[in-house]
Amino acid sequence: MAISDGDKLNHVVRTGSMSDVGTRMQFLIELHELWETGLDILERFDRNTPLYEEKKKELESALKLLYFHMTKDYDTLPDIAAIDAIPSNPEDIPNK
Repeated sequence: MAISDGDKLNHVVRTGSMSDVGTRMQFLIELHELWETGLDILERFDRNTPLYEEKKKELESALKLLYFHMTKDYDTLPDIAAIDAIPSNPEDIPNK
């Protein structure tokens, strides 16, 4: 009885929990979009309010840190190699 057995999968990672990488990334993306919207609202409507610069700087820093956290484990080299392996001329692609 291995952990990788299909019937044991939910004991390892519960779908919809923060242990599920796809769910966690979805939540992080939604948080990033929410903060971007907040920054947009701040820049459009709150320019003349007190502490505008501080709020803007905090949101920009938070967005940068969140983006770094979301992309730090993403390895682009396999994707780059796969894209580079595609022939530039469509006629050079072999038919299967």
